[in-house]
Amino acid sequence: MEIEKRKKSTFSAISINRIVAVRFREYSKKVSSSHTETLESMMDFFEGARISPKNKKLMDYMGYNKVINKRLDYLMEVLRAWEKNSPIHGIHDQLKKLFDQAEIEEQREVEKRELEETRRAQFSKPMKTVSKYRYDLLAVKLKKEREQRLKLLREFELVKPNFGKQHYRINMTPNEFERMKSIIQQQL
Repeated sequence: MEIEKRKKSTFSAISINRIVAVRFREYSKKVSSSHTETLESMMDFFEGARISPKNKKLMDYMGYNKVINKRLDYLMEVLRAWEKNSPIHGIHDQLKKLFDQAEIEEQREVEKRELEETRRAQFSKPMKTVSKYRYDLLAVKLKKEREQRLKLLREFELVKPNFGKQHYRINMTPNEFERMKSIIQQQL
């Protein structure tokens, strides 16, 4: 219905500066398909937002906003130039190396702790232990066995025959040999 209204409505001419007209035509192409629709949407926006070029406070605010934005843009340019030309990259690299080394050291500490824990776990396992009394008995038994071996070794005698190889001979009586044999059998 609005489309039919617009088709039936008559057009009127408005005198606009040529430079502004060219600018408006370029803007109109971006916004809508006709100049009329562009003007209607612009007026709807300004009326809906209650924005007027004659509103002093609004114009001052927009002016301040524009100045502040220019200042912020300038500050951003200065910061970008400072980032490119400053020695901060070298500092960044040094800090990165430092933190990487700290991570390596931390990893080594973790590995050391894990190794210590595994060692503790291995050594904390209960081992076969004997009582003090039994230990003393075993020590006495070991001492007796050593004495018997030493006594046996003392009985060995080197024989150097005129013909043939040298050899050892045990100077024991058959009774002593049988007694020693029975003692060893009892210990097994």
